[in-house]
Amino acid sequence: MVINKKIKRTILENKSQYIGSLILIIISCLLFTMFNQLAQNMSYITSTFITDYKQEDASFITSSPLDGILDLEDKFNATIEESLILDYNFTEGKVIRLFSENTKVNIPAIVEGHKLNKKEILLDPSFANANKLNIGDDIIILNDTFKIAGYMSLPNYIYPLKSESDIISDPNNFGIGVISKEDFLSLGKGNLSYSIKFNDLKTPLDKQSNEFRNQLKDKNIFLVNWTDISDNKRVTYVTTKMDGINQMSIAAPVAILILTCILVGIVMLRLINNESIIIGTLYAQGYRKYEIRNHYMLYPLIIGIIGGIIGTFLGTLALRPMLSLMVSFFNIPVSQIKFNFFYIFLSLLLPNLFLGISSLFILNKELKHSPLELMRGDMKDSKINFIERKLKLNKFKFDTKFKIRQQLRSLSRLTFLLLGVTAASMLLLFGLTEKTSVDYLLRDSIKEAYKFQYEYIFNKVQTENAREGTEVFHVSTFTLKSDYKTSFVISGIESDSEYIWLMDKNKQRITPNQVIMTRPLALRLKVKPGDTVQVVNKFDLNEYSIRIDKVSESYFGEYIFMPIYQYNSMINATLDSYNGLWSNKKLDIEENLLYSSTGLEDSTKAFETLLQPITSTIGVIAVIAFIIGLIVIYVVTSMMIEENKINISLMKVFGYKDKEVNSLILNSSTAIVIIGYLLAIPILLSTLRAWFDSLTTSLHMTMPVKVNVLFIILGLVIVLLIYELSKLLSRKKINKISMSEALKATVE
Repeated sequence: MVINKKIKRTILENKSQYIGSLILIIISCLLFTMFNQLAQNMSYITSTFITDYKQEDASFITSSPLDGILDLEDKFNATIEESLILDYNFTEGKVIRLFSENTKVNIPAIVEGHKLNKKEILLDPSFANANKLNIGDDIIILNDTFKIAGYMSLPNYIYPLKSESDIISDPNNFGIGVISKEDFLSLGKGNLSYSIKFNDLKTPLDKQSNEFRNQLKDKNIFLVNWTDISDNKRVTYVTTKMDGINQMSIAAPVAILILTCILVGIVMLRLINNESIIIGTLYAQGYRKYEIRNHYMLYPLIIGIIGGIIGTFLGTLALRPMLSLMVSFFNIPVSQIKFNFFYIFLSLLLPNLFLGISSLFILNKELKHSPLELMRGDMKDSKINFIERKLKLNKFKFDTKFKIRQQLRSLSRLTFLLLGVTAASMLLLFGLTEKTSVDYLLRDSIKEAYKFQYEYIFNKVQTENAREGTEVFHVSTFTLKSDYKTSFVISGIESDSEYIWLMDKNKQRITPNQVIMTRPLALRLKVKPGDTVQVVNKFDLNEYSIRIDKVSESYFGEYIFMPIYQYNSMINATLDSYNGLWSNKKLDIEENLLYSSTGLEDSTKAFETLLQPITSTIGVIAVIAFIIGLIVIYVVTSMMIEENKINISLMKVFGYKDKEVNSLILNSSTAIVIIGYLLAIPILLSTLRAWFDSLTTSLHMTMPVKVNVLFIILGLVIVLLIYELSKLLSRKKINKISMSEALKATVE
């Protein structure tokens, strides 16, 4: 149609509104494409890795070597792999956990390099990169020289944690390595461990697992440790991360698209109101309603198509670096990158669908007027809205009245500004609040509860007197009797323990001579003081009833603590039994006696490593928040200037200086910007609480929501800086408006 020739001119005359909408759509489609493609690829490469390299269903350690493995495999239709494990102090503070090469279960996947030969080793790439260990280099292990054959991944160590109680991987100080079984035996050290994979896919896994453990019990083979794959944090953290990506892939793009729809809706409403005379004339000349509607529908569709194509393309380009980042975080081999064209199609469709529906609704509402009404401009709503009627503005000075009316005369514009500032502020504060919360959990909360520096867990129960300066404890893994999949740790500790300090809500210490449950476990099990919990020991399958005396406000870990004499009595062990030591000094204990050893200093270093990418993420989020905030405030300010062209011109005719005009027009949104920022704080806190609570089950801890007042002030300063920048960009528009605009309007 001939009238479509004016589309380019109209867009160029209102560049800020259309370019702002375009950028928002690009950001939305970029995030949607990148996160959804990332989630699809992570799911694919993880499931492929698990299947192709035979991930275990459970791992276990026995008090004595397991005999008759072939008979057990036949009886339970399972595959059992016997492995050797050794924690080797590579250098001071750096540990390599060595595994013998498996061939049936948990087979190492070579990421780079070649298969093992004699006197060769495979390392996990994160540890190798962090410590500058290259393929072909030699490393010394127990006075024996091994050549690095390549880098590998293990399906049961996707996220290489040193201890099951850890939550942060630290590739600088801990890594895993694989050598041949022959080379391992020649070292003369190491502990036996077993991995089992059940081949019967029809029978529930927990039933097969229970039957297998009962068989071991009948043969008087006692379990020192049993870890189901569903409880293996080295695997489940991948699922947690992917769940977070899936939530982000929907929430962020949709929120930005809704914001864009509001913006485009306001632009379309203003466009139709400003061109009502033109539309009435077109009606009178014979153009039909659907032809005019189709013309105005081209404005949002052009923005939607261009923004969708650019955003989808950029999101596709961002997939490879994002996948590389995730793979460096999780030790997974990348077989190939796949593009799901369904999500590419959705990314192109959604902005046009959202914008098309919202614009069509507005157009149908506005184009229902007759040609005469349109030509007269009768469709323009000159009524004062209910908010302005309720406010008694006469008692205010002219400047104040003018600024308030500027905001209230367009409630749609006011809503867009408020929502836009709130959304940008939430994004900005999200990163800062998350950093504060994580920092509190990983540093203050742990230091508050755990006063020891080193933790040693033996692979067999001990009864001899503990070393001076240490504290004994007896720990084991339990499950709920009613739900086998819900597992947690019960630890017997000294009644006057100086190493475990658990606090109540009033920050008062709970004396350790009673049964205490940590807050994350209490939330998960919905338990309160005085309740009784029915539990099953995961190793011997014996059942116990435990009455909870107190719930502590410790956020880290799902634990039940009780006096060690009570614990030993409950499990029918001798009263002097223990399997762990806490100490503030590093102890010299033979490695073949230990199941695990952990230093809190190592955890602190790992936490610092974690906070580095969080800081980088905050920077990226802050940039996105800055862009969204700038677009929203600048577009709203531009609309106000366009709507007040005649008023601005008259002010100049009456002698108002540019500085005074700028103050009246540009400063009218200050209160709304501040209100939008303040609204973001409670909304963000409630959102974070809900999100952190949803992570309790997967992370086995409760994340506290902590607010740093300095960060809140910093956020407000950044938002006000964005506001000032948008005002600075808008001043040129006001300065360009001449006094003749008022005369032109009078002539028209």
